[in-house]
Amino acid sequence: MTSVKSFVYPLLLVAFTSLASEFAFAETVSFQKEYTYQAGGLDNKSSARIIAMENAKRLLFGEVEAYLESKAVIKNLQLTKNQATALISVIIKTDVIEQKWDNKTFYIKAGISVNPVEIVKSIAVLNRNKGYIREIEEVKRKAEALLKKIEKLKEQQEADAKKTAQYNEAVKILSAIDWFENGCVLVNSGNPQKAVEAFTKAIKLNPNNEKFYVFRGNAYGEAGSNSQAVKDIAKAIKLNPKYAKAYVSRGNAYLRSGNYQQAVKDYSMAVKLSPKYEEAYCFRGVAYGALGKPQQALEDFSHAIKINPEYEKAHFYRGLAYAESENYHKALEDLNKAVELNPGDSEAYFNRGRVYGLLGDTYKAVEDIRKAARLGDKAAQNFLKAQKIEW
Repeated sequence: MTSVKSFVYPLLLVAFTSLASEFAFAETVSFQKEYTYQAGGLDNKSSARIIAMENAKRLLFGEVEAYLESKAVIKNLQLTKNQATALISVIIKTDVIEQKWDNKTFYIKAGISVNPVEIVKSIAVLNRNKGYIREIEEVKRKAEALLKKIEKLKEQQEADAKKTAQYNEAVKILSAIDWFENGCVLVNSGNPQKAVEAFTKAIKLNPNNEKFYVFRGNAYGEAGSNSQAVKDIAKAIKLNPKYAKAYVSRGNAYLRSGNYQQAVKDYSMAVKLSPKYEEAYCFRGVAYGALGKPQQALEDFSHAIKINPEYEKAHFYRGLAYAESENYHKALEDLNKAVELNPGDSEAYFNRGRVYGLLGDTYKAVEDIRKAARLGDKAAQNFLKAQKIEW
């Protein structure tokens, strides 16, 4: 029997498609906000700028959130306001337009420009990774707490050495979070090398934050440096041995470098620490498949889907596993679901096209491979070139 949830999700996809259509001819939308920070006795130019910038960003993100809410994006993607703000902070780059310091106040004018179509796509993609959203939300809550702490310390008239140290430390960590968010923006815009630089600055300011090492490790991995990724994530695990995401991230680095046995060990540790961590099951399944253990791979993919029926990657990889075992009809079911959940996944179209070909449906095979090629899939493009088929 079909569940209520399985009816709801296609409706969300329809809503997302209609939103994208509404934005199709929209020009870039720009927002600007001004903020003047009244410095206290514990402030200097640097601390005043950090605090002013954080407050200006909060105002800007609120504007973008209101804009997206007016277009029903937040409602249709089933996001809370906190989740929307968290995602906006790691997708959109904030630019400083003007800034002034007169030893008493720090004035800052900041702005952001967004392409409505691209931001909706980015939010939809990141929204599928609930673990990622939780990580970013936690960082945003930390920033909010730091601003409150800074304000409280600032209100205390008598500044002794202890209060000054606490104030400076809070401002330093707030600055680290700003660099962390910059790093996330760079990763999400396809620039992992620059992201590494931003995360490094965050780590220098706050060297005991395990999240910063994991995110820098992931950026190293995306930039092709798996050995550096492993080193960074090992540091995160040393700081917090119960941080499940760190084991998944290190497992991914081992997976990319072909160390499948070690990858399985790390994914298994993540599952032990967090039994409902669908990503850990999914990628352990990939590692099992690479080790020639198809049954264990299928079990892990199925477990990931049981935890989260809308987890596109698990459907995609289970579809490949079924195809590998020549169970093409089941493969087609999973790849259909993967395409439904992520219509921009070129690999899902390409592999579904291959399955259609194996089932003898040449027309659908070519159509899917053409879609993959139009989405930029190199394998699909090379295949069509070899067959002298346009896309």
